[in-house]
Amino acid sequence: MNVNKFFTQFGTVIALALLFLVFAIVVPGFIESNNLINILTQIALLMIIAQGFTMVLIVGELDLSFANLASLSSVLVAGLIIHGMNPLVAIFLVLLGGVAFGTMNGTLVTKVGIPSLITTLATGIVANGLIYMYTKGVSFYSGLPPGFLYLGRGRIGAIPVLVIIMLLDLAVFHVFVNKTVAGSNLKATGGNASAAYISGINIKFYKVLGLVICSFSAALTGILLTARLGAANPEGAGGFLMEGFAIVLLGQTVYTVGRASPIGTFVGALIIGVLNNGLTLMGAQYFTQDIVKGLIIILAVVISSIQSKRMGA
Repeated sequence: MNVNKFFTQFGTVIALALLFLVFAIVVPGFIESNNLINILTQIALLMIIAQGFTMVLIVGELDLSFANLASLSSVLVAGLIIHGMNPLVAIFLVLLGGVAFGTMNGTLVTKVGIPSLITTLATGIVANGLIYMYTKGVSFYSGLPPGFLYLGRGRIGAIPVLVIIMLLDLAVFHVFVNKTVAGSNLKATGGNASAAYISGINIKFYKVLGLVICSFSAALTGILLTARLGAANPEGAGGFLMEGFAIVLLGQTVYTVGRASPIGTFVGALIIGVLNNGLTLMGAQYFTQDIVKGLIIILAVVISSIQSKRMGA
């Protein structure tokens, strides 16, 4: 066995295991079943939105709009339901809006030729403006039916519905990326767009597809966020941007070094979730968590860079 290759591919998973072990020893109650389920519940929304961002990175683009779109979706679904719309219709329309938003991003990137960084920065600002135009800066706090709230607060046995949705989401993305022709074409487009084009892959279509999936995931996250909180406020999903970046970058150090993957993103989410939970139980100040997560992002980029160079050597 090549030891260097093993640690290159699985070092992040080993780090997660060691982190878990340390908290299990140091923090009373950390390994209790209720707390472990709580960790999964805490990362569920972040995982769902980050899986969409993972698709964008796989096709070699960036999306800075997904957190603002999630906030917009959160207030839209709340407003539509509170004003009398059937919850299923409201959910469908908001998800459809997410697809339209992603299609707009993809069209601006592939047809107009604006870099995805600039495109999504601009459309994210537009989404933020639409939030305040729709809400007038006021949060929605009541009027959401129990059936809708069940998506974010319900349980099937001992397992929260939100955790089940997250795991299903992970399974769908993993199969899609690794077991389908479309998934292979996404990876080919991000890996070497010129070679993919020569081989007959419609790279513009797959770049649009990556951005559409990201926006759809953001809209779904916004809906679930409202169901989880029983309320919606204009900046409800704002924190997902940096944490989403953090877990996907961490995921790029797992197995497929330097490449985003659904399983890698899940491992990254677990690291952030275990850290947040463990530090909270230890009584650490909230700013300590931000400092630690920032350092983790830097470390993840450094590790990914070093590992990529080693594998390329």
